[in-house]
Amino acid sequence: MGRRQAAGNRRGASGTPPEPRGARDAYNFSAGPATLPRPVARRVREEFAAHAGDGASIVEISHKHPRFTGVLDTTVALYRELTGLPEDHHVLFVHGGARMQCAAVPLNLIGRSPTRTAGYVVTGLFAQQAQREGARYGTAVTVAGSEGSGFDRIPEVSVRDCPADAAFLHLTSNNTVYGTRWNDFPRDCPAPLVADATSDILSRRLDHGRFGIVYAGFQKNLGPAGTALVTVRDDLLGHALPETPRLLDYAVHAASKSLDNTPNTFAVFVLSLTLEWIRDQGGLAAVERTNLAKARLLYEELDRTAFYRPTAHPDHRSVTNIVFRLADESLTAEFLERAREEGLLGLAGHRLVGGVRASVYNGMPLEGVRALADFLREFARVRG
Repeated sequence: MGRRQAAGNRRGASGTPPEPRGARDAYNFSAGPATLPRPVARRVREEFAAHAGDGASIVEISHKHPRFTGVLDTTVALYRELTGLPEDHHVLFVHGGARMQCAAVPLNLIGRSPTRTAGYVVTGLFAQQAQREGARYGTAVTVAGSEGSGFDRIPEVSVRDCPADAAFLHLTSNNTVYGTRWNDFPRDCPAPLVADATSDILSRRLDHGRFGIVYAGFQKNLGPAGTALVTVRDDLLGHALPETPRLLDYAVHAASKSLDNTPNTFAVFVLSLTLEWIRDQGGLAAVERTNLAKARLLYEELDRTAFYRPTAHPDHRSVTNIVFRLADESLTAEFLERAREEGLLGLAGHRLVGGVRASVYNGMPLEGVRALADFLREFARVRG
């Protein structure tokens, strides 16, 4: 069925499952670490070990070498250009990915509140994790949440529910596990907004001027895992709690241009190529149009038949993480196996949710989404 003959039950001598046939045509729908744009991956391969007269690649030189600082400065400048980042916002590169920022945010900001209070909008797993970290350093108030409906939507946020003395209001702009996203963000909240944008960073235009802090792990749309990009407004620096580790103090990173400690130079290098690729696509407006078209293609196929059941409320569906179940859930394992044989990889839903999840970040080409849509149609025809 579909693009290629099924691989069957062949197994190698080790007993491991065979590679999908025609692996060069495979598409990786993993939620992260995720697919890089193929042109970026090719440039990494071509330029990674390129010598520049001193016999060293970009990751074999000091992080303070002019060649690397040139890459760093260009990366920050291009990020500012593509996102329209206001001049009073700093761009930082911090170790530990987004999970580390769940602690870094309260460590840096909660001291702004005389009662050490922060607000959280709880819309899924990673929002819950952020709130738990915030509670380690003060009072983490749930301003709104959608747990009661199985995290299938973004809740209404009333300014009246925001604590008057909150140091910040934290939200997760796109929910990787449950497949929902914010289409508009809270307005008139007295506390600065903080967004974990890990799973939709650079997938759409975002008004950074409405946020005090935006942070994102690299592994979805930026590059290799293990590093976070953080933008922070200037007036939010200098409030870190006394116990804040030096390498989690945003003011230290801002003053040193992220060079107080050796950053992940490879990640920054890959990000520089990714940003150039986005620029060459026509910028974020063009990338956003493509991402909307990819998501629409899949949702139209899922909505065409009762065989599939998208889990998110239609008004709150994610564009980057399409989560659904089969009406007959006993077919899920077969669906995933047949998809793998067709070169459609990484489609299993999160362990807390089950079902199926197709993550279609910037790096997923339209051809891959079309292949998945064709498979959805054919599988429903054969097994429906």
